[in-house]
Amino acid sequence: MSHRASRCAFTLIELLVVIAIIAVLIGLLVPAVQKVREAANRMSCTNNLKQLAMALHSYESANGQLPPGYANCCWGTWQVLVLPYMEQEALFKIYVNWGGDDSTGARYGSAPNNAVSSARIKTLTCPSDTPNTPIGTLTNHNYSLNYGEVSVYAASNGKMFGVGDTKKKGTRLTDITDGTSNTLFAAEVIQGIGTDLRGFGWWGDASGFTTFAPPNTTTPDRIYTASYCNSAEFPRNPPCDVSTAANPTNFFARSRHSGGVNGALADGSTRFFTNSINPTAWLAYGSARGGEVVSE
Repeated sequence: MSHRASRCAFTLIELLVVIAIIAVLIGLLVPAVQKVREAANRMSCTNNLKQLAMALHSYESANGQLPPGYANCCWGTWQVLVLPYMEQEALFKIYVNWGGDDSTGARYGSAPNNAVSSARIKTLTCPSDTPNTPIGTLTNHNYSLNYGEVSVYAASNGKMFGVGDTKKKGTRLTDITDGTSNTLFAAEVIQGIGTDLRGFGWWGDASGFTTFAPPNTTTPDRIYTASYCNSAEFPRNPPCDVSTAANPTNFFARSRHSGGVNGALADGSTRFFTNSINPTAWLAYGSARGGEVVSE
């Protein structure tokens, strides 16, 4: 009986071989699973941008113009204005003092608006990134609107979303003379880690990106204070530096996807823009009336 039992048992060498084979199989399987998961995430991200583009078109149809980017720093951004067109009517009804024109004095982070700016909007969140709350419970997201090809505040060739316009007016689709298929509506941005405000679309500066530098550029984003720019503290944060007169406030399109970013064009279509896109073509996608010929 003992002889039969010994023939049925694993030897130590056989056990180690089995463990080694399992380890190799896991090593092969994990990257494949990760690749499939990322493909699904990227598709979901693309679908989010399609829904955002549809919301912008619906807003334009209802209001005769696209939404303004933001009203000053702290009185609200496009992210609030499109909520009714993204099945978030209840949140939109909570928000007061968009534009800073009423007597409440409420900003994006004060009551009752903080209930809105603490919400995690799934349609504005890329599943490839890690959700963050840089200020208390206030949320970052992953999509910004096109604020031109220069910088957040600078005048450019047909800046689309009325940034800095004291009348808070937006652009009409008919004003996009470069062609809606040649002009960006929106693109991905990375959510900053810690108190990093990149992706903090409830706040004016971070609600838009520019095409001054290509996707996922090594050129640092620029923000007004170092306390909200955590590249050194958190290496996963993209490069960032403090804005100056020579290098004004700027945020660039970035993603956690390999090789580029997803973007939505003004005709409602979406596409993947590679990091190696011709910089001149990328600049042209940032203007609505620049007259450039997009050539990649």
